[in-house]
Amino acid sequence: MKTNATLIALFLSITGLQANPLAELHSHSTEATTKIVNENLLLDKVDFDKLKEVGFTPLIGNNLDDWKIHNDKPEVTFTLKDGVISGACENLKGNSFLYTAKEYDSYLLYFEFRFDHLKGNSGLMYHSKYNDAKKFAGIQFEMDPTKRQWSGLLYAENLGGWHYPNRDGAAGKDKASKETMRELSKIGQEAFNPTGWNAGFIRIHGNEIQTWLNGRLRTDYTWEVANFPGKGSIALQIHGGKSCAVSWRNLYLLPLESDSKPSQPNE
Repeated sequence: MKTNATLIALFLSITGLQANPLAELHSHSTEATTKIVNENLLLDKVDFDKLKEVGFTPLIGNNLDDWKIHNDKPEVTFTLKDGVISGACENLKGNSFLYTAKEYDSYLLYFEFRFDHLKGNSGLMYHSKYNDAKKFAGIQFEMDPTKRQWSGLLYAENLGGWHYPNRDGAAGKDKASKETMRELSKIGQEAFNPTGWNAGFIRIHGNEIQTWLNGRLRTDYTWEVANFPGKGSIALQIHGGKSCAVSWRNLYLLPLESDSKPSQPNE
């Protein structure tokens, strides 16, 4: 005989009144959030109606009027077709970006990306904007199709390079060990899909940053130095080099209360 609790749960499920598990993404621990991501934010599980139900809004509309372009040479053309933004270039000197006219502070961001070929490097930038030297700077969700496979890790464009893993001693901290970098590559190789779409997820609250790639936690990092960029645009990168071709779709963002402040910079 079913218990009252079981009957109630069954009733809630049938009537669609059961709590939306995505509502807790902003407040759970990293471990608990990883579980939610794996149960709800993989390519074959994501329900965009549930995302909208808890306040996520799409960043890709019917046109690119809400986006701007930073172009190096030669110019990159970004196109929008059937909800997919694509960018490609040959022999690009520098990096080009398609970025949101609107700036964001703390938020959750779900997105999907695909390399149209594996010859180039890319990334999704956040907290990005022009710095005092008029260079486009920000935090980057690395998109890396190479054997190194650091997709999802934290590169700081014009802000000190690799913060996670700390390959070069960024922010005055000790460099990451070769063992750490090899382990991060191994996890990336297991998680990344080189021939199809990948699901990325970012949670940034104040200066605390976590990222996931296809359900695998990739970055869990607190930015503790004075050059934390703060509020900025979301930007799609076409990286300089011989060839690069990347597509993005299903960018959904949920703003969070910005009640945490960056930690004091290191002396």
